[in-house]
Amino acid sequence: MARRSASNERYQKNAKIGSTRRSASSSKPKREAGSMATASKKPEKKKERLFSPLPTSPEIKKWRRIWYALLALAVASYAITLYAQSIKSELMLTIALAVELGAVAVAVGIDLIVIRKLRNAVMAEQKAAKKGKS
Repeated sequence: MARRSASNERYQKNAKIGSTRRSASSSKPKREAGSMATASKKPEKKKERLFSPLPTSPEIKKWRRIWYALLALAVASYAITLYAQSIKSELMLTIALAVELGAVAVAVGIDLIVIRKLRNAVMAEQKAAKKGKS
C-alpha cells in the first residue's frame, strides 16, 4: 500500500471530512462566449523540413540517368533469369544472373560514391552562398 503524505490536507487531524475537491471546470477563468483570449502571440519560426529536396546539377542528372539505366538493365536481366529457369537453360541463367548482379553492383557504387560526392559539393556551394548573403 502506498504511503500517504502527512502534508496533504485530507490526512491531517483537522481536515473537513466529507468535503470534496472542486472540479477543474469551475477553477478555469470565466470569459464571455466568443471573446478572444488576450494571449501574446510569438512569431512563428520557420520549420526545417525533414525531407527537403536534394540539390541537383547537370552532372548529377547525367549520373542519375546512368543509374536508372543500370537498374532497368538489372530488372530486365532478372526477367531473363526467370525465363531461363522455366526453360531450364543453365548457360542463359548464369549469364543473366551475372549481368543482373553486375548492374546492381555498379548502380550502388555510382549512387554511393559518385552521386554522393557531387551532391555534397553542390550542398557545400549552396551553404557558402547562403552564408555570403547574410
